[in-house]
Amino acid sequence: MPKFPVEIYGHHWQAKNAAAQRDRQQYRCPFMKERCDKKSRLVRTPFGVCSAEVGGEAIALCPNRFLEGERVFNEIAEHHFHTTTNLLRFNEVGLKRVGRFDYVLVRHKPVSDQIEDFVMVEFQGGQTTSTGKLVQGFKDFLKGVPVGERNYGFEINKADIWKRTFTQILNKGNVLEHWGHRIYWVVQERIFQDLVSRYNLQGLGYSPKHSTVFALYDLVPDGKAYRLTHKRFVSASVDDLFRAFRTNPNIPSKQDFMDRLSAKISAQLKLGLQVRRSR
Repeated sequence: MPKFPVEIYGHHWQAKNAAAQRDRQQYRCPFMKERCDKKSRLVRTPFGVCSAEVGGEAIALCPNRFLEGERVFNEIAEHHFHTTTNLLRFNEVGLKRVGRFDYVLVRHKPVSDQIEDFVMVEFQGGQTTSTGKLVQGFKDFLKGVPVGERNYGFEINKADIWKRTFTQILNKGNVLEHWGHRIYWVVQERIFQDLVSRYNLQGLGYSPKHSTVFALYDLVPDGKAYRLTHKRFVSASVDDLFRAFRTNPNIPSKQDFMDRLSAKISAQLKLGLQVRRSR
């Protein structure tokens, strides 16, 4: 199936309305409500690809795509605090020896700085391989090319997503579990399913006792637009996650790796023989 950038500067590539035209002209992200901050060394303008169609489904590539209507924060607040009153949100809050949290939602007492509770929120978007092909689709769109009629051949790099993120899930989850608080990982359902299969995370449901919660969303078609839609909450303990990481059944074959090494040795020997013969 074709692969192409489907949302650019916050709008479906086919959108012709005034808001879409304005945001494209101003390189504006309507989800952040400011200029797009996504960069690529291959383009001079902000690289405004929010999502791409892959396998007939829109995959969010930019974490800011989850800011649509701030519904993620409202839904997490309702789920955890059971209210959206007396809440403040702070961005990019750092913690020594742990790293930064994308967002912290804090519930405080009325007209007081006394904290009642807080939760961390992390956004995990998709990543691509052969990204130059996606950039070409972006450039073609800016030239007026109907990109939805072409196949740009990039791929979603799910392995790299979780290679980078899983250790953060364990590390940050351990801290929040120790504190007795929660961290919500906002991720698209299809990307989450790769985590499940990659680490054999079977039988996951939801328990209010767990500190690590996955808030699963999808981009649902709505005419010539996509709407961010909540699907479900799934949770796990740090022990569950670490056990899956430690006992991962998808360990590559040692013999396959040795066969590759043998092939490389054989190639080097042949090359050395050819060089000696040519002298």
